[in-house]
Amino acid sequence: PGEKVSLNIDFVFLRTVQPRPAAVGQSDDQGWEWADRALVASVYPTKKQKTVVRARGDIRGFTSVSAGGGATRDKRTVTFGPFSSGDVAAATGLADTRVEVQFTDNAEQLEALTHRREYFVSHWANDLNVLEHYALRNCGPAIEGTFDKVKQTIARFTQMRDNLVKVLLVKVPAAARNMYVVDEIGNVSTSAVTRQLRPQGEPPFKVMQLRPRYPLAGGWNYTWWHGYSVPLDGYLKVDPTRRTRHLLRVPFIGSMAASMAQDETVPLTAFDTQNIAISNYELRITLPEGATDIDVRLPFDVDAVGQQPSSYYFDSTGRSVVVVTQRLVAPDAIGAHVLVTYNYSAGALWQKPLVIAAVLLAVFALASALSRMQTGLPSPKRKAQPKATKTE
Repeated sequence: PGEKVSLNIDFVFLRTVQPRPAAVGQSDDQGWEWADRALVASVYPTKKQKTVVRARGDIRGFTSVSAGGGATRDKRTVTFGPFSSGDVAAATGLADTRVEVQFTDNAEQLEALTHRREYFVSHWANDLNVLEHYALRNCGPAIEGTFDKVKQTIARFTQMRDNLVKVLLVKVPAAARNMYVVDEIGNVSTSAVTRQLRPQGEPPFKVMQLRPRYPLAGGWNYTWWHGYSVPLDGYLKVDPTRRTRHLLRVPFIGSMAASMAQDETVPLTAFDTQNIAISNYELRITLPEGATDIDVRLPFDVDAVGQQPSSYYFDSTGRSVVVVTQRLVAPDAIGAHVLVTYNYSAGALWQKPLVIAAVLLAVFALASALSRMQTGLPSPKRKAQPKATKTE
């Protein structure tokens, strides 16, 4: 009794900031509007509270509030309050009053409408294949009028800014190999992979750069998928106390960023913005055939997690696929990992080669048997002709 505690609670809200106006010129500043309640609803008696809104750009305007400390602006920050318990009681409906802040922000704002990340585990090849499907949308203001390719080309040569996303950056492990990109409509004109990078305090990585032939303007969508392979032993461990128990640790989501930069070489600071949120996310982990007693541990609660049967080439009994679905995934989930444990014996490792060998042996045995079978009618035997004898 009488003690105090300081408590910080972090929330991430998606789609609470909307472009205002909804359409601007191709090179005009992007305006945005944040709107929410003036006060935070609480089940506890609150003596004093305030709402502070910090924007990344210049403040254009905000809602005026007469109660309490009112609303004040300091550079890129707007403060509503502080409000005391008496202010809240005197101002009818203050807790339900919505306040707005309009500001300028020319940074990239994108949303993955759907994103599916798939892992394929192969013990036999010591390979972990990663496949990612994206349906991306630029959430910035739409272009007023029509897209002007000439204006975009002039801006590129004069280094003027515009509101077009030109490069998509995908961070992949340093050991990634066999990288590929597939675009449904053939919009990718240039793709490249950087050399291995070693930033201080981070594990080494490479960056896959995708530069579409036509950039992404506000409201435009872009759909593609890419993949790569990494050695499995960097993600899979064996329980030393139970040699058949395997522990697979993989990232929950990958790291990706978008850039409006006109430069051919995009700086890696673009990853610091973490400007891509996900509306509908699905994670699929395909385990090897013969894996049993599967357990999944997630870094946080999700909408659904389960298992599905699946079959691939030369499978005999099929394999299990761990499926995780989640709506509204914020970029803050980058760095979180999923741990999947399962039993996988040496006999299961040899199951597929033995099945393939058995099938080939059966095919050869069947072919050999068929080649010795007589399927037609037997040909009639010719009668022996008597031998002619000479007489003198």
